[in-house]
Amino acid sequence: MSPAVPALIPLALLEAVQNIDTPPDDGLGALADELAAKRLGLSPTVAAQVARYRERASGGSTVADEEAVAVFRLVGRRPDAVLVYADAGRRAARYAARRLGVVRRAAIAAAPGRAAVALALRATSRLAERWLLADLAVSEGSLRCAMDDSLGLRARDDGAGCQFYATAFAELLRQVGDLEWSVTHETCIGRGDRHCLWRAMRTEALE
Repeated sequence: MSPAVPALIPLALLEAVQNIDTPPDDGLGALADELAAKRLGLSPTVAAQVARYRERASGGSTVADEEAVAVFRLVGRRPDAVLVYADAGRRAARYAARRLGVVRRAAIAAAPGRAAVALALRATSRLAERWLLADLAVSEGSLRCAMDDSLGLRARDDGAGCQFYATAFAELLRQVGDLEWSVTHETCIGRGDRHCLWRAMRTEALE
């Protein structure tokens, strides 16, 4: 049997499609109606799928691996795929962060300096493993994630889907410990490297 994928992942992807395809509220009602007929994110089909995934995600349920890859591929066919993947990564991270227990969140907030950072990094690593299917290794106050396979790569072999993870990791750090870190995608299978590698660095270290 194929491994299960948290429903919050395809939910975040389709919500990002809806967000980007929604026209601005500028009073041009007739034009908005015309766009709604052409934009995937405004279709009843996507709305129905979002409602389904939202219900499953609220209970922490999963979907089949093939189904999640199909949603990644749907996004991957768009000319603005990288933008959608980035939006979706942030949304998925926010959903994952909501799973952090009240006690652990309070402990992070109450801890001083480096202790708070260490707690936040460990919590981020656990959440990423459970809800984003990503192994974030904590080492000497930093985070590192290496993948030989991912939902994003199975959708588009050029690595465009890797943007989902870059923004997800950065947003998860922000949500869990209020940590403004920069996440770089140092190597990518889509660029011909042996594996995908993301590294999180303190923003102040780059200044």
